[in-house]
Amino acid sequence: MKIISVVNQKGGCGKTTLAVNLAAALSRVGKETLIIDLDPQAHATFSLGYWKKSSERKTAYDIFRSHIDGGQTPFAELVIADRQKMSFVPANMLLSSAEINLGGVDGAAAILFHALADPFFAKYDYVIIDSPPSFGFLTLNSMYAADMLLVPIDLSYFSFNSVNSVYRVAGLLNRETGRSPDIFFMMNIYDQRSNFAKILEREAREKLGQYLLSSRVRSSVRLREAAKLGKTIFEHDPKCSASLDFYNLTSEILGLDESELDTAVREFVLHAPKAGSVHVLGDFNGWKKGEASRLAQFENGDWSIHFNLKKGRHRYKYFIDGKWMPDPANPRTEANIFGSQDSILTV
Repeated sequence: MKIISVVNQKGGCGKTTLAVNLAAALSRVGKETLIIDLDPQAHATFSLGYWKKSSERKTAYDIFRSHIDGGQTPFAELVIADRQKMSFVPANMLLSSAEINLGGVDGAAAILFHALADPFFAKYDYVIIDSPPSFGFLTLNSMYAADMLLVPIDLSYFSFNSVNSVYRVAGLLNRETGRSPDIFFMMNIYDQRSNFAKILEREAREKLGQYLLSSRVRSSVRLREAAKLGKTIFEHDPKCSASLDFYNLTSEILGLDESELDTAVREFVLHAPKAGSVHVLGDFNGWKKGEASRLAQFENGDWSIHFNLKKGRHRYKYFIDGKWMPDPANPRTEANIFGSQDSILTV
């Protein structure tokens, strides 16, 4: 079973439409697929035609309630299985109370992960999780459970800027739990006629490299119609361009399991609360100082940036307020031709 969580802290980037129709496409190519709505707004639930009585049946909320109460989760009562090879766990506003109550629970971020390890779910080839547009406990559960994070980028620099936030939260999750899902991005609600779209995609490709999927999902009235009718795009119009886009995306995702990427994402973190500016410079960016090398500052005094690095051996240093410094968190150093030390990173 492979678990894919669709995440982005920004709303309006087409996250739910992506999750629902990716699940539908996987089922169409013969994969037994489960979609879990983990958003209290229940948009995926509505998009699949469940407008009424969601408060009268068990939902994703019961996974968390059972854990908090110490009871058994009634998995068979959670799942709606009225589509061929595509099952569904709905949501409702009760998930908001789960978000609030999880703050004092030990292992709160791992509840969904442990639930999906139950033999009940072994029949599924893929699980797709639609996450809330925030980085609270529900999204942390989604990310902890995932083998892969899929991040939609719409035609907005606000969406593009959320890339660092996703990497940052994933890095914190890895340090706290050891979980490290693969992270891939894709252009969503894409207008191929727009010069802005082409510029944004080019900048995303430069930043993300192979982790930006080549498949795009174009802006489509048919997708909006399908959601309004409570249908997947394949139920509404299987021959439209959006259906083709989702087939292409699904084919690319299935192919990722067979490919060997020659790059990897690495986070650089430096604790320097008194610094005014911090850059990381190395052979991977030509030792060039600029906006692309500038670390983002956080309230706790940490500075952070992510780079998509080719696999191999790299030299680098921090440039802090005009002064060079090796990475204090990396004990591996080598002398350079200037008589000082460079930090060494092997990817």
